[in-house]
Amino acid sequence: MSRHFFIAGAQRSGTTYLHTILTEHPEIELNQPWWPEPKFFLNEDAPSRIDEYLKKYYFRNDEPLHGEKSVCYMEHTEVIERIARSFPDARIIFILRDPVDRAISNYWYSFGNQLENATIEQALMDESFAERPYDKAKIIGCPPYYYLRRGKYSGYLDKYLEYFDRSQIKILVSEVFFNNARAISDLFEFLNIKSDFSPPSMARKVNSYLPSDKDMSGSQVEKFLTNYYAESVADLTKRYGVDTSHWKSAKLLRNTATS
Repeated sequence: MSRHFFIAGAQRSGTTYLHTILTEHPEIELNQPWWPEPKFFLNEDAPSRIDEYLKKYYFRNDEPLHGEKSVCYMEHTEVIERIARSFPDARIIFILRDPVDRAISNYWYSFGNQLENATIEQALMDESFAERPYDKAKIIGCPPYYYLRRGKYSGYLDKYLEYFDRSQIKILVSEVFFNNARAISDLFEFLNIKSDFSPPSMARKVNSYLPSDKDMSGSQVEKFLTNYYAESVADLTKRYGVDTSHWKSAKLLRNTATS
């Protein structure tokens, strides 16, 4: 059976950067083409088609560690079971970003790709806007308007722990991970590959989208999101030990506790 890992999310949190530096490691083969994402395990019959999957996305003959990046996998419970059935020893990687910044970036990404016509205030401050219709033939697996719920990370991690041991799951924090040689080496160790490899693209930003003239600092949107995520960020820290110390929602909790 192929040795395998999955980058399962979170969307707009540095998954493309993660894909880039992992692709550069000589012991790893990531899915090719890298875009569009495979999303293979969205198919109900995926576990019965693993030979087809491996032949379609992987081409090396030297038995490397195989990896796939499909960020919508974070949001689909049925996908987790299919992956666990197909690759029970797989490693699962999550890279998480301050959910306030993630939601804002997600909005601008949708807006820039002409998927969004609501104002940022409507889209990020009114949960009813998440259920708007969209072209499901064009957008597969990742509903474009789930800006808010996508940042409540603990619930998604809980689902993966129903099928995978905690030792098989790696949680990265994008603000800490980017251009951090020690953190990258630690990830390589988690994947049981040579850990002293230095990826050439380690310091290169990829797939950045937030427009430079759209600074939301101090805005009503940012204030709303900071309060919205405060409880879930605290839960993520408490139950999963994730370092959220520099996230806006965590700072709110500290300020509240000391006031």
